[in-house]
Amino acid sequence: MKILIVDDETINRALLANMLHNAGYTDCVVAESGEEALRLFEQETPDLVLLDVVMPGMSGFDVAPLIRSKADGSYLPILFITALEDKESLVRCLEVGGNDFATKPFDRHILVAKIRAHLKIRALSLHIEQQNQTLRMYQQRVAREHAIVEHIFSHAIINNPEVISHFDCHLQPAETFNGDLFLCEASPSGGIYFLVADFTGHGLASAIGALPVTRAFHEYSQKGVSIAETVSELNKILLQILPGDMFMAAVVGEINAAGDKVSLWQGGMPAAIVPSNSNFAFRTFPSRHMALGILEEHELNTDYDIVQLGVGEQLIIYSDGLIESPNENDEMLMEEGLIELIRDETKTNGKVLAKSLYKRVQQHAAAPVFDDDVTLVVFTSKPINISSNAGDVGLPSVHEVVLEPEHLKQPDILQRVLQLASSGEGVQRVRSILYTVLSELFNNALEHGILCLDSKLKSGVDGFQTYYENREVALEALEEGTITIRIESQPATNHIIISVEDSGEGFKWEGAQQFNHDEFHGRGLALLHTLCEKLWFENNGSKVNCILDTTNSNLL
Repeated sequence: MKILIVDDETINRALLANMLHNAGYTDCVVAESGEEALRLFEQETPDLVLLDVVMPGMSGFDVAPLIRSKADGSYLPILFITALEDKESLVRCLEVGGNDFATKPFDRHILVAKIRAHLKIRALSLHIEQQNQTLRMYQQRVAREHAIVEHIFSHAIINNPEVISHFDCHLQPAETFNGDLFLCEASPSGGIYFLVADFTGHGLASAIGALPVTRAFHEYSQKGVSIAETVSELNKILLQILPGDMFMAAVVGEINAAGDKVSLWQGGMPAAIVPSNSNFAFRTFPSRHMALGILEEHELNTDYDIVQLGVGEQLIIYSDGLIESPNENDEMLMEEGLIELIRDETKTNGKVLAKSLYKRVQQHAAAPVFDDDVTLVVFTSKPINISSNAGDVGLPSVHEVVLEPEHLKQPDILQRVLQLASSGEGVQRVRSILYTVLSELFNNALEHGILCLDSKLKSGVDGFQTYYENREVALEALEEGTITIRIESQPATNHIIISVEDSGEGFKWEGAQQFNHDEFHGRGLALLHTLCEKLWFENNGSKVNCILDTTNSNLL
């Protein structure tokens, strides 16, 4: 620690310097006048100043405020050394910028104790200032990083204005970054895919998973993948990137081109609600699955619900942040309370308006700001009207694969085949239907042509379990047999021709498209007749061919 001694008398300067040296303060500089004190202060930047009051020229009262103005803002102790004893003079010592004083003749022990005390305060002040400087730098860095991330989010997580205009939505993040997510994308079939997601927690940590999910969702939507495939792929991504204590509750949906049929996969989200326009009755569609990012692929169930909407009927989807904010009695709104608010909203406005409903929920809550992110999405049934980017007639393509036993045993083999075929132009428009048709043809060829299973095993209470247990055993033991899949896209005629041929002995298909609704088997071929423009058999039934019309709006 460096100490500046200012006194016009030589003996006093020597006495103070010697006293400080004996106390361990060896780094001292001395000045015999106020002017010299100011010059040395700028040169030496001392940690403490011992300042005489009465000096020729500039007095200590004159010097103290000038030294204080030159200090860097941290605590600089100035101790006056004075023979004055009147209260007015001592008070003035403090008023002009002094921190303490010692009267002459001063007590060596008291003076050294005061110096030590003020130097300790000085050291603490410098330490605090250093911490404040570190904190300011950290805050600036965080602010910069947040600005960068916010810029990335604002450009990466976007929806086409023409597509999002089909929805009435309100998103309210609890912090700068939203842990909820709403995405929508036009489908090649003329409809809309959408995703409403809620990551664990809120803020930046929750929102970070939105980037890969957004990219994947838009990519799959543009390819026209099925809801089941989209759910499966998103789950794979989240299992790879999220820590074990995080997951993504989600509603993955597809609206057909007519706007009256919605396919919904729901995992860990509150029930979707469809209010009636006529009698204020409500249909609810609860989540049937766990959130994404928890289960492994073989554990995940991708079954989804089909919601039929009448003209002008609305589908309401929301995150749990909307219904879990407590009122003054610490009671959460929950689904039942939201239904009552929707009923009031429908009676008042004739329909549900997202922002108006949000305000009603806000009035119920005790706090004006919710603790969790809130997403509210309302779709009103009407034909989807999105401009087409169709240009020249697409290029025809043919994809053919021969699946050996080692391929047939792979659980994702059908998705891989479809992914290969989807690169063909014109396939994306009916990819979801193509997946359904291909699944039926493939399973029929594998289970009956290659494994020779009898569908009648499915009859009875435990029929399905018995059937699929036999299937797993037979597939595991399979050593020979092939299935050839050929997918030909003809964009010029809006047709996709599919053929699936197995190396088995075939089967009797006559009348197979007619099935008994009381039976648990025989439905597959009837479904294929419904979905395909044409269906026919060759080679004693071991080869099945079908044609899909990519312009058939009844399938989209």
